[in-house]
Formats: sequence, structure tokens, C-alpha cells
Amino acid sequence: MAKRGWIALGVGVAAAVAGVATERALVRRDRARPDPSKDEPYGSLRGEPFEVTSFDGTRIYGERFGSVGPTLVLSHGFSLNRTLWHHQCLDLATDRRVVAYDHRGHGLSARAESDDYSLDALARDMDAVVRACGDGPLVLVGHSMGGMALLTWCELFTERLGSIVDGIVLIDTTAADVLHGRLAPAGRGVTAAAQGVQEIVMRAMAGRARELDRIRLHGSGPSYLATRVMGFGRNPPPSQVDFVERMLASVPSDVWLRLMPAMMALDVTHVLADIKVPALVIAGERDRLTPPGAAERLARGLPDAELVVIGDAGHTPMLEAHARVTELLRDFSEQVA
Repeated sequence: MAKRGWIALGVGVAAAVAGVATERALVRRDRARPDPSKDEPYGSLRGEPFEVTSFDGTRIYGERFGSVGPTLVLSHGFSLNRTLWHHQCLDLATDRRVVAYDHRGHGLSARAESDDYSLDALARDMDAVVRACGDGPLVLVGHSMGGMALLTWCELFTERLGSIVDGIVLIDTTAADVLHGRLAPAGRGVTAAAQGVQEIVMRAMAGRARELDRIRLHGSGPSYLATRVMGFGRNPPPSQVDFVERMLASVPSDVWLRLMPAMMALDVTHVLADIKVPALVIAGERDRLTPPGAAERLARGLPDAELVVIGDAGHTPMLEAHARVTELLRDFSEQVA
């Protein structure tokens, strides 16, 4: 190799080493911040286990907390699991019945028997959970992808609104895919082109799921920082960032790659006008994944909706602002019961 080649190689290696060192320093500094949640046993809370079998034979796992009052069914977001609702399951169980479940391919639920990871499939899983809840006032709560599944449930089972489900809560979610929400001012052509590129990338990655799993499992520094920036608002407790990062890493990449196209193609805005039950729309002021504008559009489209924007919170207000979210869920379920 020529002298210049060796010099270029040396410069490249030095830059890479410096980059890794900087990343590690940033992670160490962030994890050293004061942490009011450091003793919270995230991921370990357990309720009464149950299982239901969905339309295609997929086994869906959930847990029940509490035994009195209205029922709240909690549906988590993409690549998370039922333990995301740690604080709500703990604090609402005193006077509410709480049901938290894992989406197919997540947590303790099985992978899809039919390899179906569409939002219709997730909505039908939700319906199996709803039918297992018994009588009494019931509120459906969906976060992010769980909110998309909830809106799809409303589209598929509109007749059950008001008869079985008395109200819905949508947390940091959207009725149309996030990409569309971000690119709408640029016009349909740009949005369609961007979606086409994403679909090509998803297909290319689908055959490399195992390699992606290895990268995700060993990329703790970058994944921590990405979780910190994209999942939270200002100054989240490091223990909460670690908790969400662990959940994100626990879902296999092939499940990710099957779910992403469904979320990209989402558009259920047409169903909003048919949701006649009371709705509560919650958004984190600093949510970078589903910005507050998406929540504002939801609230405008729903006939009977209240919008609450939580200051300084990001995409996971049930952790960052857990007392406020718990209070909102308790008050809303009381109003619609």
C-alpha cells in the first residue's frame, strides 16, 4: 500500500476510535445524571396471567391487576411490551381493573401463527382480549402502534363502540403513518416516493434479520443514545431509558420488519368520525416520533375528544410523567363509566 494509503487508513481508524470513545463518554455522562427512578423495579411487576387465542391461532399473553371499578385495557407501542405500563398497573389497581397485554411477536405473546403482522391482525388480537374482559365499563388505551391497532379495531368493530367499549384513550399515536404527517406539506408525490424507498429498504433488510439482531444486541451505546433522543423529552431518568432500550432490543428484527410496512401504510382517518364514544388524546410535548400535531389532528377528527399535551414529555409519558398519565386515565374512566 502506498504511503498515502497508510496515512488515510490511519486517519480513518483514529477517527473511528475517537467516535467510539466520544459515544461511550456521552453514555457514561448521561447515565451518571440524578435518577429518581433508580430503585423502581421496571420489568418485574407481575399480575394475574391469562392467555387468549386470536383469530389465526396466535397465543396472546396478558396480565390483570385489580378487581374493582371500570376496566382499562392497555395496548403498548412498537417493539415494547406490557411492562411499559408499570406505573399504571401498580397505581390504578387500587380502584380499577387493569388489563395489560403483549402484541403478537412481543413480550410473552407468541409469534404470529399465520405470519400476519398487519394492523388488522393486531386489532383482532385486541378484540380477543376485549372479549375476555367480561362485563362492566371498559376503556381501550393505545400507545403509539397500540393506538394504531386501537383505531383499526374501531374500524373493524364500530358496532361495539358504546355497547362494549365506553371510551378510548390514544397516547402519542396517529391515524395516518408518521411519514405522511411529516411530509404532508411537501405533497403527495414526495410522500409516495419516500414510502417507496422505505419499502425497498425493508425488503432488502428482511433477508438479513439475524445480522440485524446481532447489531442491535451489541450496539448498546448507540441504541441507548437513540432511545434517549427519540423516546423521551428533556432529562428522563436514565433507568427509564435503559428500561425502554431493553424492551426495544427484545423483539426480533424479523418482527420489526413485518410490522413497519403496516405502520407506514396506515391511514384510518376516515373512521374517526364514526367513533361516537368519548375519547382522550394524550401527547408528549417533545415527542419526536408522533409529534403533537398528529394528536391535534386526531382530536379535531374525533366527535367527542379532549386533547392533553404534557409538557417536557416525549414519546413515553406513561413513564416520564407517570403520575399525570395515571391521573388522566383514572379521571377519564370515571367519567365514562
